Amino acid sequence: MAGFEHLIQSYDVGDLLDDIASADPPAYLRRSFAEGASAPALSWPRVQELAVCAMVLDAIVNDRDYDFFERELIADWRVHYARACMKIKDTALQALRRVLERARPAQADTVAELEMLVSRLAS
Repeated sequence: MAGFEHLIQSYDVGDLLDDIASADPPAYLRRSFAEGASAPALSWPRVQELAVCAMVLDAIVNDRDYDFFERELIADWRVHYARACMKIKDTALQALRRVLERARPAQADTVAELEMLVSRLAS
């Protein structure tokens, strides 16, 4: 799936996937979203991390493909973690909405990409 160029620009998606894979993926995602929702402020790299985590969650629970993810890895996570990840959607939405409320990025394209992620996860 194309898109999200502004959110992932200069972000190492592969490193984050490695971090998630080396942990318990649902627990890693849940912790990331909980921290994002409760943080008083978020740096740009942290916003990017939350966005990529949201894309991972969307790929798992909504069976979407993202061009920059390893297809085999995401397919494996769908099999093993879909049920646990479904329970994380609300926390992810809360974190992304807080990003949009508090730390609106200056670029309209980035805001549109964040809003698209919220829409996808909410569906």
